[in-house]
Amino acid sequence: MKRFLPWLIAAAGVIVVLLVLPLYRPGQPIGTRITRPEAQKIADRAAREVGIDLDKSWSTLIWVSPGIFDEELRRHPQRAQAWNDPVLGARLSNYRITYYDKIKPKFPPRGIVWVDARNGDVTAQIAFPPQEEKGANATEAQLRPRADAFVRSRVFPGAPSLQFESARPTVQRARTDWMYRYRVPSRFPLKNVVPYLYVHFAGDHLAGWQLAQEFADGSQFSGGNGGEVVGTFIVFTLLGTLLLVLLVIFLRKYHAGEVGVGAASALFIVMVVLAIAGGLLVRASASEGLGMGISAPQTSWALLGFKLVFGDVPIAAIMFFAWAVGESFARERWGERLAAFEAILRRDALNATVGRSLLRGLLMAPAIAAAALGIGAIAIVTGLGWPSDSGGTNVILRDGGPFYTILSSIGNALCASIIGVLFLLAWTHRRRALGLGIVAATLFGTLLLIVPVPIDPIWMRFAFGFGGMAAAIAIFLQFDLLTSTIALFGGSMIVLNAPLLSVARGQLAQDIAVALAIPFVLLGAFAIGALMTRREVVYTYEDLAPHVKRIVERERVKAEIDAANRIQAALLPLEAPSLIGATVASHYRAATEIGGDYFDFLRLPTGEIGIAFGDVAGHGLTSGIVMAMAKSALLVQVDNDPAPRAVLEVLNGIVMKTAPKRMMMTFFFGLLDPRSQTLRFSSAGHLDPYVYRASRGGLEALSSWGFPLGIRRREDFREHIVSFDPGDRLILYSDGLIEAVDDDGEPFGFERFEKTILSSGRQTADEIKRTLLTAIRKFTRNRPPEDDQTLVVVAFEEPAADYLPHESALAVSAAGETVH
Repeated sequence: MKRFLPWLIAAAGVIVVLLVLPLYRPGQPIGTRITRPEAQKIADRAAREVGIDLDKSWSTLIWVSPGIFDEELRRHPQRAQAWNDPVLGARLSNYRITYYDKIKPKFPPRGIVWVDARNGDVTAQIAFPPQEEKGANATEAQLRPRADAFVRSRVFPGAPSLQFESARPTVQRARTDWMYRYRVPSRFPLKNVVPYLYVHFAGDHLAGWQLAQEFADGSQFSGGNGGEVVGTFIVFTLLGTLLLVLLVIFLRKYHAGEVGVGAASALFIVMVVLAIAGGLLVRASASEGLGMGISAPQTSWALLGFKLVFGDVPIAAIMFFAWAVGESFARERWGERLAAFEAILRRDALNATVGRSLLRGLLMAPAIAAAALGIGAIAIVTGLGWPSDSGGTNVILRDGGPFYTILSSIGNALCASIIGVLFLLAWTHRRRALGLGIVAATLFGTLLLIVPVPIDPIWMRFAFGFGGMAAAIAIFLQFDLLTSTIALFGGSMIVLNAPLLSVARGQLAQDIAVALAIPFVLLGAFAIGALMTRREVVYTYEDLAPHVKRIVERERVKAEIDAANRIQAALLPLEAPSLIGATVASHYRAATEIGGDYFDFLRLPTGEIGIAFGDVAGHGLTSGIVMAMAKSALLVQVDNDPAPRAVLEVLNGIVMKTAPKRMMMTFFFGLLDPRSQTLRFSSAGHLDPYVYRASRGGLEALSSWGFPLGIRRREDFREHIVSFDPGDRLILYSDGLIEAVDDDGEPFGFERFEKTILSSGRQTADEIKRTLLTAIRKFTRNRPPEDDQTLVVVAFEEPAADYLPHESALAVSAAGETVH
């Protein structure tokens, strides 16, 4: 079943696309058949007719759909019929070709020509003589007969009948220009928009004419780009934040040798090349309306450079960092999902692994489109949004033609796959927050309009535009990165081209169909050829890049340390002893994942509590092993003879026989009798415990001289007994607390340690523990410890009548601290 799943998903995707596509049809320029090159030729002929010198001119071509009709038509019950209306049809979809001087400053333009995108009719042709050019100061009455004669001399598309309404003068320095307004009666039910035809005179010279429309109440059309501006600001803020986050992570991992830059550099170059190619294709149209005080061609080149430096290169840099960091994270858990994509980057694309991913991606493309258009249709059905000509229609007609959608889709697919899917998912998955990563990746793809759904307003495009990205994430989690990338590319191509293709005619429809088919045919043919090789990509350890080998080695060591860490956690006490007449608090924090400090509380049949406290020289895996070995020997010896001196003798023999050479361990072992509140103890070179005497508010050290375990010596261990009174405190500690250093390298030291105990001696055991740790953390300014830190505090209250075992689960903090 899994083998045929992509084919079933492809069929389902095609069906959904065909079902929902009619919902988007009213927002498309129905009947459009003129291509951009055809419109340019028509416009050039019309420009010559009004005296525009094409040899001295440079033109821009964009496609416009008058925004003044938007509010009237967006939910109009006869919206689809408006495209065929004899008055409105010629006004709803036009190419606007503006002619500028090649050498002089761009504005004002030399003239404009509008071409109906449905049939090629000219709907405006005006020449603008320079403002300083001299001319007549004719009156309205003098020019009115000529204007009337002109409108009677020909049939204007979109203006089957005309009614003169008024004339408006524009006084120039050396002449007076006139615009004669002829109202165009229309049977199409419009509430607040009135169609007009304008006839223009420059002085007493007929300059041209144009179809126009005005609000019936005389108000000015302000445009509707506020949402687009806010949306653009949000996108650039998001990209800027991503760039900073990625840069920080990249520098940290690069310093650790965990990222490579070869494949990331290739992706950077690909994105820059795509940006340059796309910029050259849309250079002229993108510069329309932009003035810099320089010529029109220079303005277009300046805009291309500005966009490249401040827009495209930063995005390519984000791609660079996202691949380098994301690949490093994904390699640890999702390495097999990068194999096909990485094979292409390694220039080894002709293999079955790549072919399989390519074919799956092509089959999944309709599912991406279906998810995008299907969820977007919810906004249309519920009335929250309406179908529009945004997205692919603007890309094809306004920006650069059908083949520009290929470049746009490649860039969108790579951006979404590398940044949204690879980096965000791998990063959050490593932190066990994959659900959050899925939400973040979906939001990223939605805000960047990776698979743009043609609905308005833009807020509904954001709210209901997540379908394509969400589907791409699901494909990645089910298959691999290349499958997801190709599916995103194909899905984006379908969403960009299909709505306009469904209403286009003639050469335009053929061009769109060819642009849509070419990538699918080429990728499909390559996929079949690659599958026929039957060669799978199998990477051996030697094939891996150096930084990947370092990651593999790190993961191997980390797995070993994790296993040892679990063993060590089992060696530390899991229950706090509960005493009548005394309380116990403890703290343990390892300098590395595996520590060399050890403490334990051992219950004896006699009712005594064995307190074990040790510190293996150094820290890390070796120290942890010695610690585990010492505990095993301790448990056996305590069952035989728990006397402190005997315990140390046996442990010393074990350490000398089994521990590595020059490895030593300080150790303290005492038997606490909760009934008599006495402690019988011996020490093997361990730091002297402190006793706070409540009766006089002073400290004393429990000295018990002895060599550390593992050192050959001649003297026996010594055994001592100490008694406690109510209010006394016993503090055992490791040198990691005393030797904790600040940023200047100064240790906390015994003096500060003793002063802290004296100032808190009358507090409870837990309060003394917290006071000591807080003092050390403030002194070191939260520097990570360079040695293991262990602390045990016993607070004596009233004399104990008995020892009561009490189960009290310990809480383990994220830092590895065990708290009683």
